[in-house]
Amino acid sequence: GIFMKIISTLLVLFVAVEHFYIAWLEMTQIPSEKASELFNMPYEFMERKRVQTLFSNQGLYNGFLAIGLVWARFAAPDNAVYGATILFLGFVLIAAAWGAFSSGNKSILLKQGLPAFLAAAAVIAA
Repeated sequence: GIFMKIISTLLVLFVAVEHFYIAWLEMTQIPSEKASELFNMPYEFMERKRVQTLFSNQGLYNGFLAIGLVWARFAAPDNAVYGATILFLGFVLIAAAWGAFSSGNKSILLKQGLPAFLAAAAVIAA
C-alpha cells in the first residue's frame, strides 16, 4: 500500500543522493585527501591529470544514474515509472557488481549494490 510506496521512494532517493555524492566526489574532489581515503588510492596517483580525467568521466556517469532515478520516480509518464525505476536501479546494481569485480573491492557491493537492491525490492513490493 501507501507505506511501501513511501519506503520505496525514500530508498530510491537514497540511491540517487548517494550517486549525486559520488559524482560530486569524482568530478570535483580529485585529488583530495578525502577521495584518496574513500577510493583507497594514493593522493599522488590522483594528482595525475589522466587519473583526474578518468574520475571525472566516471563521475558524469554516476550523475546520469542519479538523474535517471529522480526522473524515473518523479517525472516519467505514469505508465513508465515502475519500468524506468527498475531499469535505473538495475544499472546501479550492474555498475556495483562490475566495480566490485573489476577493482577487487567487494565493499562496493555493500555500499552501492545493497541500497540499490533494497530499493528495487521495495519498488517491486509496492
